[in-house]
Amino acid sequence: MTLQMAIEEFLIDQQVRGNSPRTVQGYRQELNMFQRFTGDVPLEEISLPLCKRYYIHLAEKGNTSTTTQTYIRALRAFLTWCFNEGYTAENIPARFKLPKAQRKTIDVLTDDELRRLFACFNLRTMTGARDYAICALMLDSGLRLNEVVTLQAGNVHLAEGYAIVDGKGNKQRMVPLGLMTKKALIRYLGRVPVQSNKPEPKTLFVQKDTLTALKQSTVKQLFRKLKTRAGIPRLRAHLLRHSFATRYLENGGDIYSLQQILGHTSLEMVKKYVHLIPSKTVVCFPQFSPLDNLAKK
Repeated sequence: MTLQMAIEEFLIDQQVRGNSPRTVQGYRQELNMFQRFTGDVPLEEISLPLCKRYYIHLAEKGNTSTTTQTYIRALRAFLTWCFNEGYTAENIPARFKLPKAQRKTIDVLTDDELRRLFACFNLRTMTGARDYAICALMLDSGLRLNEVVTLQAGNVHLAEGYAIVDGKGNKQRMVPLGLMTKKALIRYLGRVPVQSNKPEPKTLFVQKDTLTALKQSTVKQLFRKLKTRAGIPRLRAHLLRHSFATRYLENGGDIYSLQQILGHTSLEMVKKYVHLIPSKTVVCFPQFSPLDNLAKK
């Protein structure tokens, strides 16, 4: 079997497993990079030295350590699948470890920047109320951009204070809604026009004129405009998710519940936020100190 044939079968298998089209497309792009490096060789020609040369090739192309890690992670997943399917005799990923990526400090939004951001919207209009609610969901519940635009109206339970989100890998999770976010959603829903001759839209956030599902490109364009309006050049959608995670821990939340809210599969992905709050931990430590609490008793 050639490398190209194996990649196509691997991608079909990912679809059968229920991985999202975005995940499958990511695998395709990352594995095609490997094939361009090796050529369409027979699978038995793929070896550990070849994989190591590919890693050096990626590094020499000027990729960041995080990008290189993404490509190698996809290759390891593919080669593990090849071994499990019996297409290769050697379990190469067992000896081909994932390279360490440089951990960058996450730059979250300040209180002043958040105030400037949420002052940018005209809440009397449907579009303004919608965009405000989108930002509120990202900041207050940690939703990803794709999770916002695919959020189903029927999965938002305002009275109970939660929403059911379709996350990565078609995995659903429940996220809590803060009081201000619930208020923002109610205000937005009250401004969505009702069209008796058309069925109600399934997605929560819709285009103003057509009432069709909002696109990711529309939200990205919104954040490009908000950069200028709010005077925050580094502003992007995912920065609100980072800000949520950091503030959640600062305000006393624990990493285990944060993992569930964010939809991460491991605690390692959540721990990157812990190092951002050392000063807060020092100030609040008397509340948690076993000896201090014993003395109070």
